[in-house]
Amino acid sequence: MSEPDAPLDPRLAAAFATRQVHLETAALSARVLEAARPELHLRAAFWPRLARVLGLSLVPLPLLIAANATVVAWLYGVAAAWLPNGVALYIAGSYAVAAMVGLGLSYATIPLLLARRPPDDDALAA
Repeated sequence: MSEPDAPLDPRLAAAFATRQVHLETAALSARVLEAARPELHLRAAFWPRLARVLGLSLVPLPLLIAANATVVAWLYGVAAAWLPNGVALYIAGSYAVAAMVGLGLSYATIPLLLARRPPDDDALAA
């Protein structure tokens, strides 16, 4: 390995000196920005849409949680009538955890479903 402060081999320095790259950075930046503009507009439109959909989807959440709490209480009451309290608590708690995981996963899929791109009109026409 060579030392970082070591002088460059003269042959290599001469080869580097003859190979100069002239870039028009302003033109290159303009082309890249123009090519990326549709994607940037799609990304900019995603966040307001996500906020709107999440806001609408959070409206029934208290009702869903209350319904699940009612089912858990009913399930515990029914199970406690025939089973020991520990087993009834285990059954009701297992259902409560499963219901909350299901609700959490369904709400976690909202951004994923919104991020999907709609089908192209050209693909539908073919």
